[in-house]
Amino acid sequence: MQGHPPLPGLGLQILVRVSAVSWCDANHSVNAVAAQKALYYSLRARFPQLLAQFVCNALRDAAGAVRSWNSNHPKRRWSLKASRRKPTIRFDLRTMGLRGNLLTLSSMHGLKRQRFLLPSIPAWFDERYPERRLQTVTLVLDPTNPTARLTLTFRIPKTEPVEGRVLGVDLGMHALYKDSEGGEYRYPQVQRVRRRYAYDRRTLQEKGTRSAHRRLKAIGRREERFIRDVDHRAAKRLADTPGIGVMAFEDLTRIRRLARKGTRTGRRRRNMLNQWPFSQLQEFAAYKAAAKGIQVVMVDPAYTSQRCNRCGYVDKGNRDRARFDCLRCGHSDDADHNAALNIRDRAIQSLGQTQGQGAVNHP
Repeated sequence: MQGHPPLPGLGLQILVRVSAVSWCDANHSVNAVAAQKALYYSLRARFPQLLAQFVCNALRDAAGAVRSWNSNHPKRRWSLKASRRKPTIRFDLRTMGLRGNLLTLSSMHGLKRQRFLLPSIPAWFDERYPERRLQTVTLVLDPTNPTARLTLTFRIPKTEPVEGRVLGVDLGMHALYKDSEGGEYRYPQVQRVRRRYAYDRRTLQEKGTRSAHRRLKAIGRREERFIRDVDHRAAKRLADTPGIGVMAFEDLTRIRRLARKGTRTGRRRRNMLNQWPFSQLQEFAAYKAAAKGIQVVMVDPAYTSQRCNRCGYVDKGNRDRARFDCLRCGHSDDADHNAALNIRDRAIQSLGQTQGQGAVNHP
């Protein structure tokens, strides 16, 4: 969406959320009900222009943000700074409406609702989820660019068991992915391009001039577009794998913990983890798979790279960089392929399914 939408009261809603985050940190509580009991009436009196539901939503969002911060930063619990780089507002069924492609969002008291004409929903989405129900709309504003993003969240009915094989996918930083059937997407040229961008950034940061800062922003956007294109192509190749009904990934939402200072992770690996766009590939693969009727599941990533897929023995010494040699049974395999097989087996266990055919063994 080009151009920030004219939503009066945006700053007030952010102030409500900041107040709620400060209360949660001060009282060491992430209970949204307790936060509402303590703050609702005072915030309504302080910001009478805001709709009551906006205040309730902001209190719940603040409690969720603090809960997420505490989970992802166990050594810095209750220290979330009450600020946002990109202002975000969540609209629920009481503060928005959708008729066809016309989205209506509530504003402050006494002001007209804001209306937006959305692009047409893809035909495959209509066919696959005809009984969907809109639950929330999230508006994200980028203060550095005149753009905004709308995310629509739908509730869909429980799907029937999916027919087809389960494909386990192990994401990496050297090979973009390797799957349980031997497929892979290598991108040495991507690593070269990213190293070149990193060198250019260091050079421009050392200069520190205004033109260097403008150049840094341009380089960042160019690299982002390049990585998006690579992830799109890799996700399309995964979704085009013939005969699969389920695609399984590791749930890597907490991988950033390894990239914090003070851990045993080296500086070079910390930088690689911080720059690893794993979630983007998973998102692209999810919607491309949904268009083909393929279900995407997330599994626990614990010890998938250390567990022998043949005998189940877990040991850190089983893996030596790109090779996997089990210390118990002697099974040898590519380390990422072994991890993809473990991801596949965990997905089968969680789904309660059995494979339609035996695993593919590779020398």
